[in-house]
Amino acid sequence: MRPLLTLVMVCLMTGLVFSYLAMALLPAWFDVNLAELLDQVEAGSPVTESTRQAMALLLVQGLSTLGFFVLPGWWFFQNHRELLEEKHKEPRQDRFGLSVYAGLGGVVLTILCLPLVYNLFHLNQGLPYSGLAEAYPAIKRVTLDWQAAEQSSQQLLTVLMKPDGVLYGLLGVVVLALLPAFGEELVFRGSLQPILQQQLRNPHAGVWVSALLFSAIHGQWLGFVPRCLLGALFGYLVLWSGSVWPAMMAHFCNNLLSFLAYKLNWWDLRDVPALSEATFRWEDNPFPWYIALILMGLAATGLFFYRKTFSRSNKDQA
Repeated sequence: MRPLLTLVMVCLMTGLVFSYLAMALLPAWFDVNLAELLDQVEAGSPVTESTRQAMALLLVQGLSTLGFFVLPGWWFFQNHRELLEEKHKEPRQDRFGLSVYAGLGGVVLTILCLPLVYNLFHLNQGLPYSGLAEAYPAIKRVTLDWQAAEQSSQQLLTVLMKPDGVLYGLLGVVVLALLPAFGEELVFRGSLQPILQQQLRNPHAGVWVSALLFSAIHGQWLGFVPRCLLGALFGYLVLWSGSVWPAMMAHFCNNLLSFLAYKLNWWDLRDVPALSEATFRWEDNPFPWYIALILMGLAATGLFFYRKTFSRSNKDQA
């Protein structure tokens, strides 16, 4: 349990330090504190203020990601390699070494899974209007609260996506796609998952428990199921390849596609900013189900060959 407690404490300590740093830099660089910034975003502001607000939010997001995930994940990974490599009994440099084929394979598998993931996300969003919620008022109230929280997050995302320009776009990709992929995979798949595998004495339990925690820590409960499934996919990429790089590449691919989908307004994502019972329709899936299921079948076949190709030992396949 000591490595787990160490990981949690380091993430919390560095995360708080960098969060306070962000709050200190906001008034100096943007002449606004965090509370005022969030109030401005919630109230709406002139278009002339959108770039300044977006840059301020990127600063907060970037420093938070560095503090809670990237730096503690990197430190833990570098200082606990004997624990993380115990699973594969391989040389240290191989554990973190880039496997091009494993990484590209993980990216392809992720892309094949995304139509089903997006459809499940749509269904998960409809939980407040499901028969279960209608039958139990307490569930209805809780899920509507979850929906209100997600709409607040969507409002922040809308502000982040407003500015145009190549430089801002690249900065957005780094802060919203690259850093989370790198940091979250270091923490959840590179550090937490091997600890759980050792503690639970089951590699699959380690994958799924870390995936559940990965989804829960985002605090977006109406996207919990699809995010958990993605976390499990990333976990198996690490389990079978023996490297965290394929999961990082797959995670970045997912983040980048999500960034572009919102930035370029694929599937009219920005046209319905506030979901309600009047606007939500179960049949409005991002993809036809037959396409999502066919691609998922290809992904399942690909996972079988991925495991067969990249697993380091028979124990990995237990």
